Amino acid sequence: MKCASHPLALFWFLLFFSNLSLAQTFGTLSGTIVDSKTQSPLEGVHVILQKSVLGASTDEHGTFTVRRIPPGKYTLQISMMGYKTKSMEEIEIHEGETTRLTISMEETVISVDPIVVTAGKHPQVLGSAHQAVAMISEGRLLLRQSRRLEEALSAVSGIHFNEENISIRGSGGYSVFNVGSRVLLMIDGVPALTSDLGAINWEMLPLLDVDRIEVVKGAGSALYGSSALGGMVNILTRTPSRQGRWQIRTLSGMYDQPYYKEWHWTTKTLHYERADLAYSRQVGALGFRFSLSGYNSTGYMENNEARHWNATGRFVYQFPNSSRLDVYVAWMQDQRGGFIQWLNQNRPFEVPPFNKKDKIHFQTANIYARYNLPISARFGLTFRISHLLSKMGNQLTAYDPGAFKPGQGFGLEVQGDWLLEKRHHVTFGNEFRWDISGSEYFGNHRGVTLSPYLQNEWTISSHLRATLGMRLDHHVLMNETTDTRLSPKVGLNFPLGLTVLRTTLGSGFRAATVFEKYIRADYSGFNIIPNPDLKSERSWFWDVGIRQTFQKNFYAELSIFQSDTWDMIEPVVNFLGTIQFQNYMRARIRGLEFEAESWWRKRLSVSTSVTWIDPRDIVRDECLPYRPRISSCIVGTFYLGPFSLQGEYRYASRIEKVEINPLDPRVPLKLLHVRAQAKWNHWTLQLAVNNVLNYHYAQVERRMGEVRNFSLGLLMDFGELIKERKPLETNSALNSFSNPRNTSFVF
Repeated sequence: MKCASHPLALFWFLLFFSNLSLAQTFGTLSGTIVDSKTQSPLEGVHVILQKSVLGASTDEHGTFTVRRIPPGKYTLQISMMGYKTKSMEEIEIHEGETTRLTISMEETVISVDPIVVTAGKHPQVLGSAHQAVAMISEGRLLLRQSRRLEEALSAVSGIHFNEENISIRGSGGYSVFNVGSRVLLMIDGVPALTSDLGAINWEMLPLLDVDRIEVVKGAGSALYGSSALGGMVNILTRTPSRQGRWQIRTLSGMYDQPYYKEWHWTTKTLHYERADLAYSRQVGALGFRFSLSGYNSTGYMENNEARHWNATGRFVYQFPNSSRLDVYVAWMQDQRGGFIQWLNQNRPFEVPPFNKKDKIHFQTANIYARYNLPISARFGLTFRISHLLSKMGNQLTAYDPGAFKPGQGFGLEVQGDWLLEKRHHVTFGNEFRWDISGSEYFGNHRGVTLSPYLQNEWTISSHLRATLGMRLDHHVLMNETTDTRLSPKVGLNFPLGLTVLRTTLGSGFRAATVFEKYIRADYSGFNIIPNPDLKSERSWFWDVGIRQTFQKNFYAELSIFQSDTWDMIEPVVNFLGTIQFQNYMRARIRGLEFEAESWWRKRLSVSTSVTWIDPRDIVRDECLPYRPRISSCIVGTFYLGPFSLQGEYRYASRIEKVEINPLDPRVPLKLLHVRAQAKWNHWTLQLAVNNVLNYHYAQVERRMGEVRNFSLGLLMDFGELIKERKPLETNSALNSFSNPRNTSFVF
């Protein structure tokens, strides 16, 4: 009875404050935001009342409404990608009245301060973040013409992929099935790593669902816990359109033959196809969006075919008390060939005879619900509940229900944001997680994690902001192990006009997955043995950066960083081919990162990024495996009316150390891509040539990278002609992880 009194007390506490706020008299802020030159309405502009948890986004008519504002004077922060961030001071809200504004925004080719939500777990302008944050906007997604989600991330500074294994600033190497990711994947702020493997499934949601992507570089365990040791990738999905809208995307491609005639292995035409369909609409206070996607490929190697399907639904309901409920449901099924290693060096696109029938199957089902409740202008709550189910199999286990049981992760989180004395933004909360996994290869396991966290962003002056935070993770693997980790961090931000200085010091950790600790299997000549004594890895990370904007057409950012990790977990292979996940005693990664973007007369844009790292195993005094010292990317885009032409060149230096076949020759990564696009009314035609030079490389030994291929894509975006509707209000800017823009895109 005593235990039950705690949630009951919380209920009465919330009811009291809700009734108290309802008893007050409020004002309303309404307005229209237009382009300063064309006077056309701007959709998707973020409007935030500073020093409060209130805000909104404009609809397709450029209008917004914020209700239930306590009387007083406020400063508005107005931000949108492609436009100059604007602040309006002394906006007065009167009791029982509506204040109406007409706001114009000036277009700019360099977005200095877009709104980001991942770094601080709440909306904030990029210039106030204390960590390095990169954002892939919808316009960049459109131009990249990606077939897979990870392709959209490959041009971000500091990111390197070894097949599907993502590494931010050298945080990760290579692991089969992307096991034990040190980068936390989130969908609308909700963690989406599988419970058994701790892996990322990049095929989890359709491409048309993605509105933008935010990447936070460096340890993020102080807010997000385990697996955020190397950083976070937050995929922000599209909210329903105000008007009914159809979006259809088709893509077809064809693979070329390998460069060397001796490597030609088939006379068949190798190809791939993709189709995406989405419809969204708002009816009264309810908005909904449905998506369906299918992908089919023969692959470019033997036994490299792939086929997967996605289906998603999103529902948004605005309650009369200005609270908001978001529900997102996604299902995915993926079947692919299991290309493990080549037949031999003279026949690298073929597999050994005993691997010709290898297959891999994945299924995932993901659902989350998020409820935003503004208690007052300075205090709001967010509730999140989620369930991620994942199942893996192969040609031997597809029909054996005991071989792999579905891995299930249940999450529950309560987050509060409290603004005190207009100088402190306090974010606090508690996250509960329950994980279930089972397999004949690593046994049956259940784990519970309880994680309270607290962070204070303190505005000391107009030129100095400080962030202090910490999180306590208590992880229990039932009847096996207990692990408790405290992850603190401190950050400073110095905004000085067009110059922003920032620095961060924080800790991170990653608990070993049940797969890494208990896997026992023999496959394709490799013997994998368990290591039940595997410990969690922990790290300290610091970063110093400066971002400089020069007028309206050029910016540059330079970062210096270092990460020290104890008990780093890596798969280690001995000379007999036995693989075991082990703790490296000590690892250090330090480096430099530079990125810049410039424009010339709004016709030509050039973005450049270079990352240099020194990844060392301190104890063995050698390079960490599967990490290139230098990775860089340069992208040039030329615009001429409705036409655009883009060239992209990616480079990664030769990997110095690998684990499986260290004597195999290795080469650097050198990829050139060319893309063209033409728009006409509701139609967008896209052409691409990937790996133009047909350069051969292997990100992982004995697995060749993708050969040259050609693609043709068509995007159709049709909005229904309906009468003007009342805009969907987003009265709480708190954790507004999505942008309700109507503009369609392809990426």
